[in-house]
Amino acid sequence: MNAARFFIFDDSLWPLLTVRMVKDATTRHFDEFLDISLSYLLRREPHVVVTDLRQGGVMSPKLRHRLHEWVKCHDPLFRESVIGEAFVLTSPFLRLGLNILFYVRQRPCPYFIDARMEPAFTWAADQLERVGQREPAERVRKHFGLLPPCDRSS
Repeated sequence: MNAARFFIFDDSLWPLLTVRMVKDATTRHFDEFLDISLSYLLRREPHVVVTDLRQGGVMSPKLRHRLHEWVKCHDPLFRESVIGEAFVLTSPFLRLGLNILFYVRQRPCPYFIDARMEPAFTWAADQLERVGQREPAERVRKHFGLLPPCDRSS
């Protein structure tokens, strides 16, 4: 088994990277996930990440700690290349917990948390636009059938 069976990476709309957790990961699979994630950071290209956690299980405290240490270790790469991160979780309790965690442990980039994919992709497109990546932002909006920024208020 490889990490793709637990985490699915989709960079077909790069600089949008979508990561979908499809079930619980073992430590070995989580290490593979971190290696793949690092490969995207090492591109040193500005991008936004949407992580779909709707089907994934809760990470063990050990894996959460490893993730926190990994993010700290690669903080300069995050700051250099990650425009923002959106997280999609259906559980209100888990969304609240993630918001509290990110408040206590500041993220190296802007973040967004919601229960649905559409607002996450809208936010991601807005982040791309915010840093001058209008064409990729429009590609994301078109792909997901999202409204342009000026049409959202109606």
